Amino acid sequence: MSTRTSALFLSYVMIFASISTNTIGQDASLTKSVEKAIIQQTNDFRESNQLRVVNSDEHLTQAAKEFAEFMARTGKYGHRANGMTPAERAEKAGYDYCVVRENIAYRSNSGEVTAQSLTEVFVQGWIDSPPHRENMLAKFSTDTGVAVATTDNITYYAVQLFGRPHSAAFQLTINNESGKTQTIVFRANDQQEKAELQPRMIVKLTRCYPTKVTLSGSDKTIEVETDTQMTVTDQGLIVDEQK
Repeated sequence: MSTRTSALFLSYVMIFASISTNTIGQDASLTKSVEKAIIQQTNDFRESNQLRVVNSDEHLTQAAKEFAEFMARTGKYGHRANGMTPAERAEKAGYDYCVVRENIAYRSNSGEVTAQSLTEVFVQGWIDSPPHRENMLAKFSTDTGVAVATTDNITYYAVQLFGRPHSAAFQLTINNESGKTQTIVFRANDQQEKAELQPRMIVKLTRCYPTKVTLSGSDKTIEVETDTQMTVTDQGLIVDEQK
């Protein structure tokens, strides 16, 4: 018997400043196997790139499950298919987020479907797609939630959420002890921000992404991803304490 397979993938980023229920039309043991395998293969991929594993989070899992079932039930597809963003769905499910990222995909197959074939098309498809790969290898992610759903055992929808809770945000404190106003440049997640610090001024920031900090006019850049205290002196920007 010939087999025709198609798959479509999308990824999404949103920044903030295993629930078990029955799904219509699917073999629960198959989808559970796929969900477990996606997490395992994701962590294998992360470890092969010298990154820490992500842990399954019940709130992200619930958000992924509700969205996968919505797409399977309605046939609507896209990160805003239900009128909400990935971060809004995660928050609704109880995840107090600092960062939320989402990969989604669907597969239609007229032939036999196995847990292995589903896992392969979803995981390898995401790995082969640069924006999905970026989500899978996000250094700052600590949590994940995965769900797979179908209503006809032909078309399967997969959702994988990645997150970092607000409790894992880090604090960056900079004290300007130089004798003049200084401009500090912050670069994170392809975004750039600037802050003007007058003499003796202290700025305290809560950050979600690893951040590169540069004193304007200097070629020295310091990357921080944990609680850090820094000082601007007449000689430049120095790190006082880093946890």
